[in-house]
Amino acid sequence: MTTGELSATERRELEWLRKENKLLRAEKEMLLRIATEYALEHRNPGPPRENDG
Repeated sequence: MTTGELSATERRELEWLRKENKLLRAEKEMLLRIATEYALEHRNPGPPRENDG
């Protein structure tokens, strides 16, 4: 296959990898949103510092 064409097996694998990548990106986005929401809800600003400003 020197023409750059993919075999049927390679096409199936590429399709599977693209689906897997899409799923992983969605999971990553969901986890990032959850972590951000958690951090915002549980943040503790602490006492004010004298030299702020």
